[in-house]
Amino acid sequence: MDRPDTVLAGVVEALPVGIFAVDASGHVLLWNGAAERLTGWAAERVVGHDVSGSGLDAPSAARILDELRAGRTFSGRLPAATATGHNVYFRAAPGPGDTIVGMMQDVADHAAEDEAFALLDALWETAPVGLAYFDSDGRYRRVNGAVIDLDGGTVDERIGRTLEEVHGETGAVIAASLHATLADGRTRTDVPISGRTWHGRGPYQEWRMNFYAVRSPEGAVVGGGVVIIDVTTSERDRRELAEVAAQREHALNRYQSLVEATSAAVWIRAADGSAEFDAPGLRAITGQSAAEYAGWGFLDAVHPAHRADVARDWRAAAVADPAGVFTRTYRLRTADRGHRWFRTRAVPVHAGGRVVEWVGTETDIDEAMRARERLDVLAEATYAMKAALEPEGELAALADAVVPGFADVCRIYLPDPAPLRTAAGAVAGRRAVTRVSDAVGEAPPRGERFSLAANHPIAVCTRTAEPILVDLVAEPSPPWRSAPDQESWGAAIGMTSMLVAPVTVRGEVVAVLVFVVCGDRPVYTADDLALVAELAERASVVVDAAVTFQRSRQVSVALQSAMLSDPPAHPGLDIEARYLPAVAELQVGGDWYDAFPLPGGDLAVGVGDVVGHDLRAAATMGQLRSMLRGLAHDSAHGSAAAPSAVVGRLDRVACGLAVTPFTTLIYGRLSRRDGRTLFRWSNAGHPAPLLVEAGGVPRLLGGADVVLGVDPDATRHDLEVELVPGSTLLLYTDGLLERRHDPDDRASADLIALVASFVQAPLGVFCDQLVRANTADTGDDIAVLALRVQP
Repeated sequence: MDRPDTVLAGVVEALPVGIFAVDASGHVLLWNGAAERLTGWAAERVVGHDVSGSGLDAPSAARILDELRAGRTFSGRLPAATATGHNVYFRAAPGPGDTIVGMMQDVADHAAEDEAFALLDALWETAPVGLAYFDSDGRYRRVNGAVIDLDGGTVDERIGRTLEEVHGETGAVIAASLHATLADGRTRTDVPISGRTWHGRGPYQEWRMNFYAVRSPEGAVVGGGVVIIDVTTSERDRRELAEVAAQREHALNRYQSLVEATSAAVWIRAADGSAEFDAPGLRAITGQSAAEYAGWGFLDAVHPAHRADVARDWRAAAVADPAGVFTRTYRLRTADRGHRWFRTRAVPVHAGGRVVEWVGTETDIDEAMRARERLDVLAEATYAMKAALEPEGELAALADAVVPGFADVCRIYLPDPAPLRTAAGAVAGRRAVTRVSDAVGEAPPRGERFSLAANHPIAVCTRTAEPILVDLVAEPSPPWRSAPDQESWGAAIGMTSMLVAPVTVRGEVVAVLVFVVCGDRPVYTADDLALVAELAERASVVVDAAVTFQRSRQVSVALQSAMLSDPPAHPGLDIEARYLPAVAELQVGGDWYDAFPLPGGDLAVGVGDVVGHDLRAAATMGQLRSMLRGLAHDSAHGSAAAPSAVVGRLDRVACGLAVTPFTTLIYGRLSRRDGRTLFRWSNAGHPAPLLVEAGGVPRLLGGADVVLGVDPDATRHDLEVELVPGSTLLLYTDGLLERRHDPDDRASADLIALVASFVQAPLGVFCDQLVRANTADTGDDIAVLALRVQP
């Protein structure tokens, strides 16, 4: 059997709350493992040091110590940031002698708060052994109730007096061992003492006593403690002594188990996990009788969805003979026949090297679980809606996200616009989405259209744009009516409550969300109503954005069709073009390519890049493309036909009309002269064209003038190169080669290598590979125009 002082030390160390002690000078004497875990301050950093050095600011520490030295209990949150991030609550009171003892715990652990502090006091007062504390002069400073029970008398007859003054000759015998411990600091265990207390007036008794020293931070002995066990009866009967010792060890283990469990409804079960002992506190929660609870009957109160798993885990824990805490979370049927989330925590009680019983608790965590579920639903639904790109798809994604986690049924109704509604307040429209959980089964088929009376919650929500909570348990026959088949279906699946919430766009309700729970699921509450109101608000924002996006997409598709058409056929040339917008959903951005015939048979080609990646950039691109076409077509002959002249005129017109502040452009003409194909071009700040002659090495065609929109009067130049048969000319925008980080200026070299690796492929495959395999990483638009002179 462990000695009582060892057992008690183990109990203190095993407590799930922090335990500490401070002497009169403010130095820490005790700091258990839970205190280390809560604060992140190791015992070696704290014990023996001033309490303000542990992380608590000096003014706060001084104020707290003054309160405690005045004999008043102090409690509150720890006014310092702990290394662990815990918000720590503590409570301290004057202890034995001039010491201060206290507890601390995580503020979030409300279920353990009051009971944990009460258990510390109860551990001293109700311990099954006598406990006494003496100062350095051998005077009583504190005793527990067991001492009074053992020896009689009162606390007041002892405090401040010596053992000799209280018990005479027997007290002197006890004091000899106490003073020896105070003198040399050594612990003395199992010291046999017998005699009569109260100067011989008490009955003859025999005790086993344990003496231990209490030291200051400097190591000096400042007091002594005594653990007292009455062995009067057991000395007469050794067999009884063993049984009493075993019972007391068992009791101490049970105290430790209860402290570790720390919660409201405490129970004790047999080694195999069955309910051998009654648990009135737990039965008050579940509403079971003692007979219904006994054996494995307690499992009947566990929700059917969890019952098999809980039974399996209990039996597995019993076979495994564990040393740690058994924890499970599940729903329990309560006395009102509803279900709530509970957490069970149990610890095994060992004796003789085996588990002899379990001590545990049930803690109601329903509010915390449902709050977490609401946050999960909100996050999942928000993410799902944002992943869709059109309004009804977003609402369908919302319905998929909430069934079955938050609702058994989710329906979405699309009311007709306000001008189409009747004056009487009835609402009609289209059913958009219905989702039901597997537990409910298929909903009865309905037509696409719906029509509801003015007092129906959906109609009311449509008119008022306010969310509504409907309790179908409190009001099973509401004044509003649904279609008969829907009412019979609702009764069959056991609908219990319903939430209705509006989705608005620019002040008009465009959709109504309906959520339903059935059977034994918890009914909706005001907190759930707040959740669906937030869901509807987020859906409103997303749907509004989706409507705007769809309009933008329609415009962008029209722009794409008008401006990014396939290049025309041209004698002696193969022509291919590719376009990849930065905003893929819009299908168009600020980059463009163009190829069109000119009067006289030449082919005009151009690639440009307007700053931006949105519809505004696309619109500007459309204007510039159209202006370039007109100017090029109107300047097909003479010096005005030179690419530099056309680009200069385009710059002046665009600046004069404030079409664009910044645009790069390559514009050129391909012409046939004396059997030769010539390419003449002007570059307005654009990436250089790239030429690959048949069987040759790719090379950049350098030379560039200022970009458009900066200096419309700047001089511009023309460059010319012959394209021999089999040559490939590549015009492109910077999205094909730009990188965020390119300290070695490798982008152009890598593009040349990429072109070389694919240039022998057919021209269409060549363009596809360039767009697919490029190493650019800026997410910019990409436009590619490739021309190959036929052999």
